[in-house]
Amino acid sequence: MIPLPVSTSTIARSGMQAAAQRMQVAASNTANRHTDGFERRDAVQTASPDGGVQTRIVPSGASNDAIGAQLSDAIAARRAALDFAANAAAFRARNDAIGTLFDALA
Repeated sequence: MIPLPVSTSTIARSGMQAAAQRMQVAASNTANRHTDGFERRDAVQTASPDGGVQTRIVPSGASNDAIGAQLSDAIAARRAALDFAANAAAFRARNDAIGTLFDALA
């Protein structure tokens, strides 16, 4: 059986979901910076077998109150925002291309 190609919108959507989860992890780590007993978390992304990415939230084991944790969360949040924007642009480009194709065929 020949596998069906994965839709670019499916890949872009999974990228947006992964970026949103990474942003949530960074926000949670930041909000709980001084919460006793809070366990810092990381978002781990892997390639999905059917295209796109999957994200798991895992305990990091690292200290959440060090300056390194603050910098790491700030950078992770910024990267997640940029990744979300890039995937949203790919999603819009696909829809624009489909719209142009339908206009040409009309």
